[in-house]
Amino acid sequence: MTDAARDADRGRLIDVGSVALWVDDIGPTTGDPVVLLAGADSPGFRWAPSFVDVLVGAGHRVIRYDHRDCGRSTLLGSDAGYVLDDLAGDLVGLLDRFEIASAHLVGRSLGGMVAQVLALEHADRVASLTLLSTTPGIDDNSLPGPDEGFVDKMMRRLYAGPPDDHVERVQWLVELAEWMAGTAYPLDLEAEVVLADAQLRTGWSPDSGHGVAAFGSPSRLERLGEIRRPTMVVHGTADPVLPIAHGRALALGIDGAVFVEIDQLGHEAPAAFLEELAPALLHHLAHARHH
Repeated sequence: MTDAARDADRGRLIDVGSVALWVDDIGPTTGDPVVLLAGADSPGFRWAPSFVDVLVGAGHRVIRYDHRDCGRSTLLGSDAGYVLDDLAGDLVGLLDRFEIASAHLVGRSLGGMVAQVLALEHADRVASLTLLSTTPGIDDNSLPGPDEGFVDKMMRRLYAGPPDDHVERVQWLVELAEWMAGTAYPLDLEAEVVLADAQLRTGWSPDSGHGVAAFGSPSRLERLGEIRRPTMVVHGTADPVLPIAHGRALALGIDGAVFVEIDQLGHEAPAAFLEELAPALLHHLAHARHH
């Protein structure tokens, strides 16, 4: 029996500016805070519980939340017109609500983009960056686009739209996970089914504006040199969404960044991968405060 969705019902709604965010705050309130920033359309509980447990066990306060337009947070839709700056503003507001001066940001995909914006525009709120499977500019012409086969499948998926039946919707979400996965770690289909079911049950919307926010925001590629926070970049060689060149560009552009290249990892963050990454991450977090 998988515990992948163990924390699906943890958390509470917190008003932050014009939106309400579903937030889970775990670990000692006096612990060095770590914010886990999920990818597009991905609720906070999708971060592997075993990974969260390691961070909490090391004494960290761990905060996960659903971005606006996702999960139990305020749903706005793809026509709302918000951009990455707004998503970063949500996080600043959340840190204010918790009276956290600065936090370590661990951001995956869209969450990594939001983390970069925070490091550029609100650097004093950032203790360190860990950027997983993300990019300095999703629409930057100097970086390669997604795998062509993946794009073809996504276009057909977009045209067809999601099915109406719950069981079929679960399989529809699992199918996307299969397309994004590499071969570095076996895909845990049982966990994916449980996560997809929980995601549908807790407020999944097919009309999120996350993609619009990412594509509607300027590239950060030429500004990476302004980031002065300790940074670790982790990227897979088999990422069909954001090819490895995106991770390499981040690591080259951010002074002193540590780059971890994972052979055959896709656009994913499976529990086994996060558990193996944890020792290096904990070392990174521990040393960042002495930077």
